[in-house]
Amino acid sequence: MSRRMPARRRLTRPQWTISVGVALAVIGFVGAAQWNSSLSRQEFTTSAQQVLVSEAEQAQRQQETLRAQIEEAEARVRSFQERDEGSRTAQEALNRQVAAARMAAGVTTVIGPGAVIEIADSLVPPPPGSNQYLVLVDDVRDIVTALWASGAEAISVSGGDGPQERLVATTSIYGVGSSILVNTAFLSPPFRIEAIGPEGLHDRFLAHPSYLTRVAQRIDAYKLQFASEARDEITIPPFIGNTRLRYGAPVTDTN
Repeated sequence: MSRRMPARRRLTRPQWTISVGVALAVIGFVGAAQWNSSLSRQEFTTSAQQVLVSEAEQAQRQQETLRAQIEEAEARVRSFQERDEGSRTAQEALNRQVAAARMAAGVTTVIGPGAVIEIADSLVPPPPGSNQYLVLVDDVRDIVTALWASGAEAISVSGGDGPQERLVATTSIYGVGSSILVNTAFLSPPFRIEAIGPEGLHDRFLAHPSYLTRVAQRIDAYKLQFASEARDEITIPPFIGNTRLRYGAPVTDTN
């Protein structure tokens, strides 16, 4: 005897099959969607990383370029500073040379310590026809020579009411009767010789042979008026004549 399944059970199987198919379809759709989403996310992430890496590399290149430009600018600044310092050093050296040349040429006023010497004719009445009681041109020359040899750096000679004449390389001292020609000025006694030089100039002058061997002896023998002293500050004016040589020319080295 056969048995029949209940009607409800026969109807359930097709529904279950459909449900399972629908569920699998849904699962497949969701999985595909997630897969696609994962791929898209991965592609987006990779693309974003590439952009960031590219921007970072570009920023690094720009930074390196800027660093190179900064180093170049700093090198130029150092070069300018070194050149400027070298120029200042060269200019200072040149200024010192010019000052020394002007000093040697006597074309600038100088102030400093030194010695003052005054010499005048004797007050003793001279014998007829004798000029030994007068200040001679050789007396002035010997005094100047002793001062130069004692370290004087600048010397001037004045006399009577005449000007103060600065002695330079082209200075000439000649005797003209009872007067002395210094540069282009005729000077008469009493003569005043002023000299600027290092400490001890006055003492070295009084001990120098150019003064002792002749001038000092004449002062004692003929009672010439003489006075000298050291000074803390003396002003000597510049030479106002012409320092150009008319017949001399510098010698060039042909070696």
